[in-house]
Amino acid sequence: MIVITGPGRSGTSFLASLYRELGFDPGGAWRESVNAGLEDKKFTDLNEAVSAALGVVPAPGKGPNHLRWMDRLVKRLPLKVRTPFNEVIDQLRYRRPGIDVLDRGKLDAVAQTFGPELKALAEQTSVIKDPRFSWTLQVWLMSGAPIETVVLCLRPIDSMVTSRIRGGWIRERARSWATGNFAYGIGLTVAATSEFRTPVVQLLFPGFLREPEDLYARLPLPEPRTWEEFHRAYSAVVDESLVHE
Repeated sequence: MIVITGPGRSGTSFLASLYRELGFDPGGAWRESVNAGLEDKKFTDLNEAVSAALGVVPAPGKGPNHLRWMDRLVKRLPLKVRTPFNEVIDQLRYRRPGIDVLDRGKLDAVAQTFGPELKALAEQTSVIKDPRFSWTLQVWLMSGAPIETVVLCLRPIDSMVTSRIRGGWIRERARSWATGNFAYGIGLTVAATSEFRTPVVQLLFPGFLREPEDLYARLPLPEPRTWEEFHRAYSAVVDESLVHE
């Protein structure tokens, strides 16, 4: 299995689209509202469960992502009264003073608990994309999941955070929290691939959007594709107008 990961807004969705156009569907749907997607729910659900078990995020129903119903409610309010409500939501979402550090003492137990399911799912998948692998990759590798290569998308951290703020995923008050989390997640990914000697291809966004020849030479594929096939797929999915940098 080829894993596409990296912090959000670093080009993972573009690569997932490219793989799909090449005939290797990573699953999931494209979300026009955020110009991203193609994440298989089976994997995202598992990665969220593994993260929760490691203490990276609160258990389902208690974490920041589960405040979205409040966001939807606030959007129905008159504009002049939204700010106080958004302040309350942000206080709930980012109430922790530091980044989300996983509990390494739980790695063995979590790998034993989830290992059979992770391994079985990886054995039937050729390509998968999920930024959550930045936090859970260690457990997948400990389980013996057949991960052939990790494609790690990178981008200057300030640019990734600004992109998320611009897209409405987080607000400005969360900049420090998001910056720390991105850096920590990248470190976890590099550490996991180093420990298990898993091949990793690092791609810097948005540069790899503009260098198709280099991307063709470096991008791992489940099955070979000719340059002509690759270039047709690349041309079908690339859209630099979405890059604000």
